[in-house]
Amino acid sequence: MTSRVVHLGVQALGCACLTVLGCLPVAPAEARAREARVVVPVASVFASPTDQAERVTQGLLWERVLVLGQKGPWSRVLLPDQYRTPSGYPGWMLSRHLTLQTPARLDQVVMVGVARAVVRVQPRSDSPALSVAWLSSQLPWDRFEEEWFRVALPGRDEPGWVHQSEVLTRCRPPGGAELLTTAWQLKQTPYLWGGMTQLGIDCSGLVYTAYKVHGRLLPRDADQQFQVGVPVEKAALRPGDLVFFGPDSDRIDHVGLYLGEGFFLDASGRKGVDQSSLEDPKVRKAFLGGRRIFCEREQELPGGQDPAAR
Repeated sequence: MTSRVVHLGVQALGCACLTVLGCLPVAPAEARAREARVVVPVASVFASPTDQAERVTQGLLWERVLVLGQKGPWSRVLLPDQYRTPSGYPGWMLSRHLTLQTPARLDQVVMVGVARAVVRVQPRSDSPALSVAWLSSQLPWDRFEEEWFRVALPGRDEPGWVHQSEVLTRCRPPGGAELLTTAWQLKQTPYLWGGMTQLGIDCSGLVYTAYKVHGRLLPRDADQQFQVGVPVEKAALRPGDLVFFGPDSDRIDHVGLYLGEGFFLDASGRKGVDQSSLEDPKVRKAFLGGRRIFCEREQELPGGQDPAAR
């Protein structure tokens, strides 16, 4: 299949700076869908309306969700910014994990740049925690005060405060070394099929999250991540390139981030997030190629001018 890059205008919270890389035509979201937001730090999406079903992905705090219908305590949803179909990632989410509330500020957001950020009651490091926000979550803010951003939390009237050291006002520089620094923050995270946070993550979730922090929205799953970017031979791999594995090119089942010198970072059921070697006999047999995602310049998030410089 010949891949191509599709540039989309993303309407989700804080994603105006992000370039979406895809390989299929873009279709409009279903017309009768209601827009909602994730109200908890992380919410699982299942293949059918039961938590015994396959977990296919997760949504993060304030992430935009399209609600297509309901069945008991479950909502049938699409996550527009996680590409699986042209309209987004389909599945089922508990309705209590969603709110119809829209952020009051869509023009100013910060992105969580650490594995786990703490949102506090007051702008002090010893203040009680209101919530946590995981790497790549985007939070609307309306005030900057002595190294703290005042942010909105869904379902709460009172604001919270997050320290500037834990968030970004612009997508980080897109070079390979910087991207790997972001991904390494999740080292030793346990493996979780469909996971997207330090609580548990899968291989394609690790890749998706790292690139999101650096301004690129890749498809959510490894088989479709294999269809974007530019093919790279094994001998030409550079740090930050994607490396893919599986029985054959029609059955991609694993992805990692190339580290250099024959090693790559991945998430697996055997060891969680850690480095592996391309020269391991089983890995070498399953290797199907690399892909390079070209990144442009650093990009600001909405309202992302350094608030301390204003």
